[in-house]
Amino acid sequence: MRYNQYSYTPETSEKILAEMESIGFSFRQEYSDKENLETFVRKTFFNYKNTDYALKSLVANSKTDLLSFFTSNQKLTAKIFYTIAFQLLEFVPFVDFDDVEKFRKNVNFPIIYGNLLENLYQLLNTRTKNGNLLIDKLISDGLIPEDNTYHYFNGKSLATFTSHNAIREVAYVESRVDTDKDSLPDLIKVSIIRPRFDGQIPAVMTASPYHQGTNDKASDKALYNMNVDLIKKETGKITVHDPELHLVEPQGQATLVEQTEETLGHIGTYTLNDYLLPRGFANLYVSGVGTKDSDGLMTSGDYYQIEAYKNVIDWLNGRCRAFTDHTRQREIKATWSNGKVATTGISYLGTLSNGLATTGVDGLEVIIAEAGISSWYNYYRENGLVTSPGGYPGEDFDSLTELTYSRNLLAGENLRHNAAYQSRLTELKANLDRETGDYNQFWHDRNYLIHAHKVKAEVVFTHGSQDWNVKPLNVYNMFHALPEHIKKHLFFHNGAHIYMNNWQSIDFREAMNALLSKKLLSYDSRFELPTVIWQDNRQAQSWLSLETFGDQKYGTHFNLGKGTQIIPNQYAQEDYDRFSKTYQTFKNELFDGKLNQVTVNVTLEKDLFLNGPVKLNLRLKSSTDKGLISAQLLDVGQAKRLLPLPSVLAPKAMDNGRFYMLEHLMELPFKETPHRVITKGFLNLQNRTDLLTVEEATPDQWMEFSFELQPTIYKMAAGDTLRLVLYTTDFEHTVRDNTDYHLTIDLEESSLDIPDVLK
Repeated sequence: MRYNQYSYTPETSEKILAEMESIGFSFRQEYSDKENLETFVRKTFFNYKNTDYALKSLVANSKTDLLSFFTSNQKLTAKIFYTIAFQLLEFVPFVDFDDVEKFRKNVNFPIIYGNLLENLYQLLNTRTKNGNLLIDKLISDGLIPEDNTYHYFNGKSLATFTSHNAIREVAYVESRVDTDKDSLPDLIKVSIIRPRFDGQIPAVMTASPYHQGTNDKASDKALYNMNVDLIKKETGKITVHDPELHLVEPQGQATLVEQTEETLGHIGTYTLNDYLLPRGFANLYVSGVGTKDSDGLMTSGDYYQIEAYKNVIDWLNGRCRAFTDHTRQREIKATWSNGKVATTGISYLGTLSNGLATTGVDGLEVIIAEAGISSWYNYYRENGLVTSPGGYPGEDFDSLTELTYSRNLLAGENLRHNAAYQSRLTELKANLDRETGDYNQFWHDRNYLIHAHKVKAEVVFTHGSQDWNVKPLNVYNMFHALPEHIKKHLFFHNGAHIYMNNWQSIDFREAMNALLSKKLLSYDSRFELPTVIWQDNRQAQSWLSLETFGDQKYGTHFNLGKGTQIIPNQYAQEDYDRFSKTYQTFKNELFDGKLNQVTVNVTLEKDLFLNGPVKLNLRLKSSTDKGLISAQLLDVGQAKRLLPLPSVLAPKAMDNGRFYMLEHLMELPFKETPHRVITKGFLNLQNRTDLLTVEEATPDQWMEFSFELQPTIYKMAAGDTLRLVLYTTDFEHTVRDNTDYHLTIDLEESSLDIPDVLK
């Protein structure tokens, strides 16, 4: 384990004393440090009647148990303090460590022995070996009763709300859209889990079209065959206009009632929400238009879908109505809500957080957008090419629509609305233009970046450098599109398309607790997050604060070599078939230099700290009137690197409340590998200038252009080998054109520009 502490805020001695007294920890100025430490340790064992036994189970050093130490004349030293502190944090001497000083340095322990009061306060706010803050572990054990009132410690709300008799209810929000054209505003089902509290509380809302189930069978049928040729496109300029949104007004009258009528049964919850529920935050799960138990048709990522989610926030603030059921006869108000909302969720869920933020809706105070899309074009397309999200060849917007249109999972709804849905689906298939891969009005309507100037909420992003599903360009563009005055934060890790709520190395959920306590509960705290928190790729469990993501000058320049090289596009049918069957086989052979490719190796003469998008400058020609270029940049050579998928360190070790929703403690493994993909990118040669310009690719005529690969943050050392791989078809991401053409690369006039932090 290695400590990276971002949720802790130093406080004054007066505040520390008051907060510790409030939870039962006394500290007497007239006592010696040794006496105060004994009082503290005994208090941590409050569930023991005989604390002598507990102290005898701990040690002060290799020769003395803790009870013997406290009853002796031995002086308290830094070494003994650390030995005791580590044991309270669930580390075991003689098992986890022998040399306490060496161990302290290895784990980057955040506490420096000196002022015992501050040391003990910080210790309570430090993670145990199993991933919970010490104070949270003690609260779970019953240090403070579940009294359903707010208690704070170091700016964070404590788990003092019972989860076991929380209110579980359903309301149907009257949206301002009518996506199924039945002349009635679409009703949106809102599933609510909230702690009992005599007053108003904030909400964390997860907008997800997956909550009510998915139609996997229909989605699988809608997958496309990627084994098709790249087409030659008609040249010209593409024009788009600002998205249009036609809203509808409320319909009819309803009787106001005080209670909902439908109780909420089982629902798949989100782990960060589970953690926040016993800390006094209501959990809202909203599936949106076109999902089971809601009205409307799935509009997939556009502002009609976003508006319906926005209207839930409007309801929490008294600006929209909600009903107890689909009859629309009885209205229910969110009298329990203080109007302040944060959004949570990963992937499509994080995407909708981005979209919601760009509405500028009042009441949305914070978005926590994990691996979210900022422009849907950058998910299913890239630089004029039809592309697939990493790991899902053949998926496109219509297959996602089929997956999420769970309204069809209710047979009666299928009978009544499937004809209208199929008509809408046909229209969607035509508009997404899978043939050309061009940007158009369909994609413009699903581009949140053009509305980023409206964002008012504080923004937290998480994203992985190895996320080839929602590629890093999405978070990079959103990060830079936000207004300058908006507080923004990015946790940029070295994983794939995964969440990081349960990692050992970083107190992410605790930091979110501190932020939401400040923003949603109006707790007076000095807590601030850095702008960028980056997971160092060269070490296990190491995180660094950075000022920004990108915005570096292209400080390091590499020429690609001498002469020219040819990249054939076509593969023998046998090879084409096996690559099509398993794209991982293609990737393995590509990285080994065995395919139709140009490989350029560069041995670094100095350390490199890449931060931002790498720019590839090319001079090339195609033997035909079309073509695509693919590029991957690798760190090659046997070395220890972070793997993209986390492994379980301790099963069911992390407690999200009081033994509520236990989850695995996880971390990215740090193991020997032959290489690591740093970044990649794909481009249609007919879109070499920009997305809105389609140009000719004249056979055998040299073209000079530049394009950026996916932005990232990555460190390498002098002597390491950087490998650039240039090729045509990518069997994981692009259409699998197998026509007989080739590209000629002028290496001497081609180069690589790297945004290097190190000058």
